[in-house]
Amino acid sequence: MGVKRTGDWNKAKAKLNGTLGPRIAMALQQATISNALFLVREIQRGIRNQAPGGQAFAKLADSTIARKGSSKALIDTGFLINSITQKIMADKAFVGLLRGTVNKDGKSMVNIGAVMEYGATINHPNGATIIIPPRPFLHPIMQKYRKEIEQNYRQALKGIL
Repeated sequence: MGVKRTGDWNKAKAKLNGTLGPRIAMALQQATISNALFLVREIQRGIRNQAPGGQAFAKLADSTIARKGSSKALIDTGFLINSITQKIMADKAFVGLLRGTVNKDGKSMVNIGAVMEYGATINHPNGATIIIPPRPFLHPIMQKYRKEIEQNYRQALKGIL
């Protein structure tokens, strides 16, 4: 019993001989750009809604609310939310706060973001201990949309095959 071929084998051969590699790279890069822009938008939306990935932020201390004049966490001057960005590197991307980004006071947004994401305990020179609870704004988004991001890559690859 022999093998019977059906379909356009010349087209399949052309896709597999040389043209597929660059097409895969382009599809992956386009999906990466799309996913990165989507994640930046969702992180910013999560901060504005005070519940990234559906996880509500810990309530601010009354003293913080009085000082800020607002009960919204992570929103003071807008530097944090506006510093969330993406950087595309071929078929991968960085999403978050870039090193070297500083606020109007010259403080590193990466350090501020780390304190907000993971929390901190600060021993003040006057003897007071300040506890900043974690208010994760990156990881909940990454976890919530992980499967959607993976699906976007699958769709990009299916689109070229």
